Amino acid sequence: MPVLYLAGSLAGIAMLVGLNFLLFGRVRPEVGTVDSITQRLMRDIPGFRPGRTIIGADRRVAVIENAATRTLVLVEAIGDSLVTRQLTQGFLANVGRLGARLSLELRDFTYPRAVLVAPSERVARDWEARLKP
Repeated sequence: MPVLYLAGSLAGIAMLVGLNFLLFGRVRPEVGTVDSITQRLMRDIPGFRPGRTIIGADRRVAVIENAATRTLVLVEAIGDSLVTRQLTQGFLANVGRLGARLSLELRDFTYPRAVLVAPSERVARDWEARLKP
């Protein structure tokens, strides 16, 4: 009998998930525009001044320069919020590039890797050179 209850519970949960997907679809979180990212970082980081920015082709990851301190800030959309990390040399473990795809390995167990798809291979190569120590 307990197996029957377990199977019924799993079927009910599967039906609820399917109904949510059917009604609302799958929403892909995005970082937004350069202006919205800048406004968010100006609220979060005192004295933040935006510099060069790259937003991934899938609009899920962005890297923006803080012109006030010449540091880079990683922004990624996860769920319904944005995760930001300052990319210092001690924090950024490795940068890899495969075509237009940049892979950033971070020394953070809660957020170990970010993948940014650049608009072109040339842009990815330029940002790879800026990110590598």
